[in-house]
Formats: sequence, structure tokens, C-alpha cells
Amino acid sequence: MMLAMSDIDIQQFLPLFADLGVSVAFLVPTPNGYTKSIMDATSPVRDLLKDNHIHDYEQQPQGQDGKVIVKSYFVSDDNMTETTASLYRPQTKQGDPRIWFSNLKKYCSPCNLLALVVLNGNIYVINLSDPAVRRSITEKALVYDLLSEIAHKNAFIANELRLKIQHIHDMGFIPSITPGDPGVGDTLEHALGISRNNSKKPDYKGIELKATRLTRNGGKRQTTRATLFTKVPDEGLTYRQIVETYGKYQIPRGSTIARLQLYETFRVSRANAYDLMLEMDSNNDKLKMIYHPDAAVRKYVSGWLMQNLRSTLLQKHPETFWVKAVSENHDGKEFFRYDQIQHTKNPNVSLLAPLIEKDIITLDLAAHIVPDTGKWRDHGLLFKMLPSDLPLLFGKPLIYDLQ
Repeated sequence: MMLAMSDIDIQQFLPLFADLGVSVAFLVPTPNGYTKSIMDATSPVRDLLKDNHIHDYEQQPQGQDGKVIVKSYFVSDDNMTETTASLYRPQTKQGDPRIWFSNLKKYCSPCNLLALVVLNGNIYVINLSDPAVRRSITEKALVYDLLSEIAHKNAFIANELRLKIQHIHDMGFIPSITPGDPGVGDTLEHALGISRNNSKKPDYKGIELKATRLTRNGGKRQTTRATLFTKVPDEGLTYRQIVETYGKYQIPRGSTIARLQLYETFRVSRANAYDLMLEMDSNNDKLKMIYHPDAAVRKYVSGWLMQNLRSTLLQKHPETFWVKAVSENHDGKEFFRYDQIQHTKNPNVSLLAPLIEKDIITLDLAAHIVPDTGKWRDHGLLFKMLPSDLPLLFGKPLIYDLQ
């Protein structure tokens, strides 16, 4: 991984951006890329530029004719130097997205950790490996002022989103656009004009949206868990290989044809119906999936690096609206009214491991292989927790009662 080559630990800076609620993407110029004046525009970089309406690599043609130039700034401890960012997709290979800043070699060295932030349509590059830049943050000088200005703009976005959801609440019960559990989130995003997607990036201008039901089946309270993030294993068997190896042939409801599937919750305390469980390896900072059918058999299946899980959590939830909905059924169709928002920032990532160990955060795997065609269908590897437990990870939320 490119970030693994950084000459300074990225972990120490994540709470800063989360506390301020500032969307950020990190880049590390590799020695080879630095020499060739090429850097990969990683997924977080692409998401940052797209979310801020600066550039969409997906719509960009390959080659020099499609290159886009964006006004940018190198930020030092006491001044900003104007530069330009070249955004392009080369003709070679698959046109993998690239980014390069003019005169970057005068601003940083190979393996320096660069933070990219956006303000008023411009990209700002902050060299976190520079001690003077770090002092400018801790002493609340120029770099901190820049981040605070971006944070102020983000506070305006949060209020904008709250008012939009208030308007949706005022509409009363609206019909679900999707059957089943995904409907509560899909319907809210549709009402907000957000297209459904499986992206890891936040949903609304840097704010993540998570909707769950307050009630189900005629007003009965229920305990639907909230999805924190999705993450495939870093090592061992792949997602599909887990299903192929440990899945079972079962006939789903409403069908007569068996399919190979694995729909189950994983936890540390005990094995599930597929004889699979989680195990926290604190010595190696790793979460493991274990096959444990009996006392004599204990087999390693897959694993996640906890550092990657912590980074994913911070990337996904720098700021989140957890929206709660009342559910009603009329003539076989579900309707939602969105009544409450819990507004959180800055998850305490140091608590991720102990919360997993205590089964407060669990993992859901939901996938199957379609008979005959062999087509793969999945809903992700989902790390979840109950909405009532969210303060254990995010602290005390701001509550907006829309009624």
C-alpha cells in the first residue's frame, strides 16, 4: 500500500481531521513515482475531488487531450504557494487515474505524507511530514486556520442536510422504494436525491447517512443493527472463497431451487451455524476469521489488519447522521416517517478492537451463488452495532427531534 511507505505515522493525524469534520485524502509520493512525476489518484483522492465537484475521473477520457488542470496551493507553516494539479488518465493500461502537482519536488520529498483538502474549488496540499507544518497546526497558526475555515463551511452543510431531512419528515409517511431492510436507507437517500451506490465514501457532501427503523410491524419496537462500514479481508480466503468453502446449499424463501449461500453473523464469543467465528489477535493487531467446528479443530480462514479497519471507520464516519424512522405497513407495502437524527463526529478508533471482542460490534456476511448460472450476489461484509450502543464508539451525539 502507498500509505504504508509514509515516513510518519498517519494514525496520529486522523483524530485531527475527524474532530474538525474536515474531509481529507492522503497521498504518499513513492520514490519511483516521485522520480517520474506520477502519483496514483487513489480512491479517497477521487472521492474527495468528486464530492467537492472538482473532477470526476469516471467521466474523463484517456490521453493528453482529456487532461484537466486545477488551481492548487502548497501550504507551509506561514504561507501558501500557488501551483496546479494535473488530473489525467494515460493511454496505457486501463487508464488508471493519475495526479501530479507542478513543482511538487520543491515542496516535499519521497515518502512524505501529504494531506489533500478542498476549499472553494481549490486543492490545498499539506505536508504533514514537515515539522513546521505540524507546529502550525498544534499552535493554531496558518494551517490550523485553513482547516478551521473548511470546518466552518462543513457546519453549514450539516445544517443544510438537517433542514432537508426535516422537510422529508414533514411530508409524513412515504412509501419504501425498495422491499426489505435496505428500504429504510434507500428511501431516505432517494428523497434527498442521492443515487444508491456501494461506495465507501460518505453520502452527502462528506456526511455519511445511516437510516434504521425505530418500529416495525405495526409499531413494535425493534433492534435493527446499524452498519458501520464494509471491508473485505486483507489476507487469507477472499469473500467469495469463504462462501465457496464454508457455505451451505439451502432453498431460499419463495424459491424451490437450492443455492450455495452464507448469510450469517460472526462474533468473537461463539461460532455461528457455519462453524465460523471471529478472534482478536492483539499481539499482531489483527482480527481473524476462524473455522471452529469442535474443540479439536481450529483453522485460520481470513484476516483484517486492525489498522485498516480503524482507517476505514474514520474515512467512513468523520461525520454521520444516524436517522431513525417509524415504519408502517399499508396493503402489504411499507412506509417510513423519519423522526430523529443522531449527529456524531470523530469515532474513538482505539475502542474498535475491545468493542469487537465484547460482541458489541459484529460482522455480517451475506452472499450467495446463483444456481445454474454461477452468478455471484453479495450484500457485503458488514461491520454492525446496535444504534443504542453508538455512543460507546462515537461519544454523546447531538439529537435532533424532528417532531
